[in-house]
Amino acid sequence: MTPELLAQAGRALAGDDWRRPLARALGPLHPDGPREEIEQPLMSRWALGQREIPDWVRPALVGLLWQRAQDLHHAADEAAAAADALTL
Repeated sequence: MTPELLAQAGRALAGDDWRRPLARALGPLHPDGPREEIEQPLMSRWALGQREIPDWVRPALVGLLWQRAQDLHHAADEAAAAADALTL
């Protein structure tokens, strides 16, 4: 996993200021046991390529991204239904 993919996933999940929200999202998924968040210095090192991103992060991100996609799809359906109701 590259820092570029980490940043792309982070932006997809949380926008331009993605590091802290992603650290919080990954914390409960840590393989050594849930935690509140990944430490910020560690997240920064991953993002800057100064430290290798552990193998467990990739599947955790896949799950988070699929959940985000489903949430966005649901929100889009609700917005479309509201727009339809307003045009009647």
